[in-house]
Amino acid sequence: MTRINISVKNLKDVVDMLSTVVTEAKFNIGQQGITVSAVDPAHVAMVSLDVPKSVLSEYDIEGEEEISLDLEKVKGILKLASGNDSFVITKGREKLKFEIGNITKSISLLDNSQITTPRVPQITAEDYIVLNKGDFEKGLRAAEDVSDAIRLTMTPDSFSAKSMSEADESEMILPVNMLKEIKCNESIKSSYPLEYLIKFMKSISPNEEIKISFKSDYPMTIEFNLGSESPDRIKGRFLLAPRMES
Repeated sequence: MTRINISVKNLKDVVDMLSTVVTEAKFNIGQQGITVSAVDPAHVAMVSLDVPKSVLSEYDIEGEEEISLDLEKVKGILKLASGNDSFVITKGREKLKFEIGNITKSISLLDNSQITTPRVPQITAEDYIVLNKGDFEKGLRAAEDVSDAIRLTMTPDSFSAKSMSEADESEMILPVNMLKEIKCNESIKSSYPLEYLIKFMKSISPNEEIKISFKSDYPMTIEFNLGSESPDRIKGRFLLAPRMES
């Protein structure tokens, strides 16, 4: 029998992140931990998460298997818990049981054949920046009422996020001394849909560092960590297709 003990924070972070692109997801239970990938219906954004078994206080599985869940139902169970609690999760034949304190609640599993697991593309961009999530989010918020797209520019000396409409304009410029790290040899520019980035950023803790990599008119990759502070944390990647400009 599959039996997992996961903190409320870790489970909430995983569910909230996946919910930025889908309402249902297929989790792959393996010997080294849990992996899950999901792509939005428009195939614009993808989230991929790796939950190592070291972040779980109990991880007892009989073998590799897949579990598909309605994320809205899991959110309902999360409302029963406080931040310092943890869930004991066990899998039956057709249901997943959640135990927390003196409360037990079970939800039906979805048909695995009805949930597609996207192939995570091997997108590589040698140029990247590392910065505080909060700094990046400020630039997105400034652009929110200007346009539905934002243009990112990376140079050897700075990173900027700019949005324009016929009437309004916003721009955030971060010089190299405000970045944790930068690797860039020439100016790179690419535009992305703002809505996806804002939803995604909501699911990352304010003080987290993120790594953003992209090329001109090329998909963006954002690497991040989730969950409780520990040496070995939940690793994630967010991929976003560019907004092509005429």
